[in-house]
Amino acid sequence: MDYILIKELNKNFNKVKALSNINISIKKGEFVSLLGPSGCGKSTLLRIIAGLEDPSSGEISVNNNDLVNIPVNKRNMGMVFQSYSLFPNMTARENIAFGLKLKKVPQEEIKIKVQEIINLVGLNGRENHYPSQLSGGQQQRVALARALVVNPDVLLLDEPLSALDAQIRITLRKLIKEIHNKFKITTLFVTHDQEEALSISDRIFIMNKGEIVQYGTPEEIYKNPDTKFVANFVGTYNLLTPKFLNQPEDCSNIFIRPEHISIILEDTVIGKNTFSGVISNVYFLGNIVRLNVIVNDTMLLIDTLNRGDNVYYEGEKINVYVPSDKCLKIKS
Repeated sequence: MDYILIKELNKNFNKVKALSNINISIKKGEFVSLLGPSGCGKSTLLRIIAGLEDPSSGEISVNNNDLVNIPVNKRNMGMVFQSYSLFPNMTARENIAFGLKLKKVPQEEIKIKVQEIINLVGLNGRENHYPSQLSGGQQQRVALARALVVNPDVLLLDEPLSALDAQIRITLRKLIKEIHNKFKITTLFVTHDQEEALSISDRIFIMNKGEIVQYGTPEEIYKNPDTKFVANFVGTYNLLTPKFLNQPEDCSNIFIRPEHISIILEDTVIGKNTFSGVISNVYFLGNIVRLNVIVNDTMLLIDTLNRGDNVYYEGEKINVYVPSDKCLKIKS
């Protein structure tokens, strides 16, 4: 059964349409990411769900309860912002306890709950520090703890990792996933980072220009993008002409991911979908080696696993295989 249901939601800022006919259904305990470029309406949608913005029209319900006219403090949602939004004059412990005090939870219960959540998010030894004494990653742990300690029905995360260093992002992403797996809180996670969305989500809703353009599991989105926009935003891809694969001219937008194109042995007989090309660029990406290969007049992007013994050079001639079963037709 749908736990969060959004129907025909629209939001206008004066004459600017920020959200257009948004329809989303989310099951209880699901982890859903809203993924899209900056300015596409992701954060606006999250703020409307939280009650921080009013929709221009449409419906929002949680557990069959209409939320449109429910004030923020009655929605029982926890929210984490990109900018942490901590009270600078309060310690980490006091920031975490703030929501419980507003709910007039007994002091002894507050102490217990706050300590439990401090242990959970790994803030032991930092709980009496002020935000200015904490790193960005530690401040975001405080913000996450503050959102979780009130036992929310829904957890809203608005680009919570984007201001952090790469390694800290990975660590906190893992923590967020572990917390979700433990408590199964229905979670909406806003991000422009496709790797974050793919690695952490049960389902992803792709947004562009205020609209939902595709949704599905991470695997569905990655393997079967509906449009060039989705294919390009979620990973990288090659767009091949019908002529390249000897297809009818009316067959357009043939798409294949770089990792699906194979490099084959030099003495292999050139056959169907096997081509000879020249490496124009080599990019070392750690566990992946990315090649730009010119085949006839077409530039192919190829990702190959870095095994340590496969060394490639610019100007080197190689043969590549483009499997038909990995080629998909997509809309423009």
